[in-house]
Amino acid sequence: MQILLKSGVTIGSDKPMKNANVGIEDGVIKGVSTKEIEGFDYPDLEVGGKNRLVTPAMLVMNSYLYLYPFRYKVFMGKLNPQKILDVMSSNDAYYFAMAGAYHLLKRGVGTVVFSGPHLDLTARAVSEVGIRPVLAVTVDNDANWEKEFSTLYNRWSSGDENRVILRVANQDQLKNVLDVSRTYKIPVLVERDVDLSEADLNGAHVIGLGGGSRKDLKKLSLQGGLAWTPSFEVSNFPLSKYKPSLALDLTPSFDPLFELKLAVTRLLLVPEEAFNSATSWGYSQLGRDKYGKIEAGYIGDVVVFELDEPPAFPLDQTSPYESLIFSIAYPETVIVNGDAVLDGGAPINIGLKEIERIRDKVDEFETEIRNLEKN
Repeated sequence: MQILLKSGVTIGSDKPMKNANVGIEDGVIKGVSTKEIEGFDYPDLEVGGKNRLVTPAMLVMNSYLYLYPFRYKVFMGKLNPQKILDVMSSNDAYYFAMAGAYHLLKRGVGTVVFSGPHLDLTARAVSEVGIRPVLAVTVDNDANWEKEFSTLYNRWSSGDENRVILRVANQDQLKNVLDVSRTYKIPVLVERDVDLSEADLNGAHVIGLGGGSRKDLKKLSLQGGLAWTPSFEVSNFPLSKYKPSLALDLTPSFDPLFELKLAVTRLLLVPEEAFNSATSWGYSQLGRDKYGKIEAGYIGDVVVFELDEPPAFPLDQTSPYESLIFSIAYPETVIVNGDAVLDGGAPINIGLKEIERIRDKVDEFETEIRNLEKN
């Protein structure tokens, strides 16, 4: 498929480009230019215009998609996540994850890393929506994590693209997890309460969850990465030197752009750095060097925002990062791996029938929980 995107401003390269054209073919960006791109005279899809901001699709480093419909109650302590786990079936997890992926797609996310139960079905739901799934197998006290990892790795990964990583939540399992990371050459998400200060990180690829509150920041600055959720973090110093990626965990807004606003207004990242945390820095942490930028040869994960009228207006060509982060903008088009998965603001792969089914599943589930509480 051949796609031509036209913009007022394109960001995601070394510097913003005004009135640029972006050509995508066979899933790869073929050219970015202020002039016409050779060979794109009659594209299959042409999108954009002078009031459009074209950006790389965002990446969310850590999320709990299966809890998405209950994020308000869980965040406010009105519902215990364990109670959800006790009642939730694999079919429930599929539809709850689909709802979360639908939400992220409509905010401009192209890749989401998630953990929790029923990872295989969650990944299928995410793929159905059109987003790229990355499965994080949780390592805690469960002795079967290696079997789960091996099964999912063989199912979802290939020589060209790994879609399965590990998430360690138990200090005692850290050494074993790091050994697997070295063997498979995969990243490991490390929970906040797992301390890396004394760990041997040589040859491993670690991403510490949490911001300036981690005790092992010095170690991570030398031999790892950082993924933070601005809603949950307060730091006394800017985090730019860590080149952090963006994690959503289970924030009530579940909105990467909202988190980028907090990162900037709390003076922890400047707008361009905040943008990078949701794009190129995040992909770099996952070891994906050809993602997260709009340059020739990069994977065609691209979002088009229309900033044509309030509340998204205006597209300030001298401040494109601020225009994206501080406007209330929703994508007009989202392209993942060279395929349009949202166009005209509407998801292409799923529709009202699936959304109605999701609503029914949430209603059924909440009724089941209320009945259990009565008994």
